[in-house]
Amino acid sequence: MSTSGGQFDYHGALVVIETQAGEIVFIHPPGAPAEAPASLPSNPCAPGEAPADGAVRMAREMTGFEVAVVREFVTFVQPGTPTGTMCAHGYLARVTGGAMLAEGPEGPVRAYPLGALPAIVPIRVANQRVLSAYLDQRRGL
Repeated sequence: MSTSGGQFDYHGALVVIETQAGEIVFIHPPGAPAEAPASLPSNPCAPGEAPADGAVRMAREMTGFEVAVVREFVTFVQPGTPTGTMCAHGYLARVTGGAMLAEGPEGPVRAYPLGALPAIVPIRVANQRVLSAYLDQRRGL
């Protein structure tokens, strides 16, 4: 998907991390509603940072895992984020090392089987779009 022609303020990386057991890693931000408590590891990229490099850094900082990016599977412009309009890059990454933090800088870290994924915090629309695209691709849609 091209982002040409779209105006945006910054690049953000959103990472679907698959563990060796085939589970997906989520963070649980403080203050999230009980019925939708989760988020993918995601944040704005640092100025000048390639989004794929940002994805690897965010995964390490937020979850404790070292990851390798498998591919970028979705890209879109998401207006209305707290820091402006984001060019969102959704990445699939696999765990290559490290250890899952019990509590990361943005809350507890947990891995879930595909059949029992938690709901994404409602305000995190880009997270919802990335997870939905990932699941659609897993199902071959």
